[in-house]
Amino acid sequence: MAAQSRKIIVGFDGSQAAVRALEAAVQLTGYGSSLTVVNVAESGERPGPALADARARVRSRHVTATYVQRLGDPAGELLDAAREVEAGLVVVGRRAERLTRQPPGSVSATIVQRAPCDVLVVS
Repeated sequence: MAAQSRKIIVGFDGSQAAVRALEAAVQLTGYGSSLTVVNVAESGERPGPALADARARVRSRHVTATYVQRLGDPAGELLDAAREVEAGLVVVGRRAERLTRQPPGSVSATIVQRAPCDVLVVS
């Protein structure tokens, strides 16, 4: 199977699941592909630090990316961003922690159900 260039979008919130998803997305970014890293801050959260972390991780791998900050529902905003950039692949991490406000895997499950393209869920 020949490698194809594609637009890859990855959700990044700084969690361990997101770090694993970012690593997978970076590994999949080949010649001619583009990578967009999206952080979605929910109401009351401080936006920004997660993107700085993602930027450092991506730069250390010598990959170029675009970084997008959003505010709102993580699944909805990530899906909107995927449509806007006409992504061919969405990469998300799957959390299993009980300390989150949402049920385990709810964002990744929503992305799988509603994405306009292929989805890679990294656990």
